[in-house]
Amino acid sequence: MTNVRCRCSKEIDLLAVNPKTGEKYHVESRVGTPRGFKIREKDTHTSKGRPHKIGLDYFHKEKFEHAIVKEKIHEFFGDSEYHKWLVVWHVQNKGIIGRALQEYDIEIYWLHELINNLRNQRLTSGSRDDVLRLIEFFGKEELMTQNLRIIDLKRDRFEEEKQ
Repeated sequence: MTNVRCRCSKEIDLLAVNPKTGEKYHVESRVGTPRGFKIREKDTHTSKGRPHKIGLDYFHKEKFEHAIVKEKIHEFFGDSEYHKWLVVWHVQNKGIIGRALQEYDIEIYWLHELINNLRNQRLTSGSRDDVLRLIEFFGKEELMTQNLRIIDLKRDRFEEEKQ
């Protein structure tokens, strides 16, 4: 289930069960490409005191361990154990991955690696799901190479126009 709504405007990105093993997952994601938004150990705040939502401490407290979130997870998973995954684009340093697991029991996964793994698996074509269709599209190596070249050309033209 994606975008699971909870009380008080809380939301869970994804709850999943592996149909083969029965393993359960609570998945949150934070994907931001600007350099200032790499996942870090401690969250930072704006000048008005609002969190940037990029610290492990924030994810632990607000996304994985908040009482309202845990209440909703209990509705679906009961007292069963489940994995906590945080899917990210990049982190401030590689030590954060180990600290996330040791201190918070959160496993960090890279979005680009997950997409690569999906591309390499056999997917049925013609999926009705938008995300699966996009992965199918990029899974066709010749199309992916061609599309990445087009993206590079557009970026180069944009850079030339700026100068």
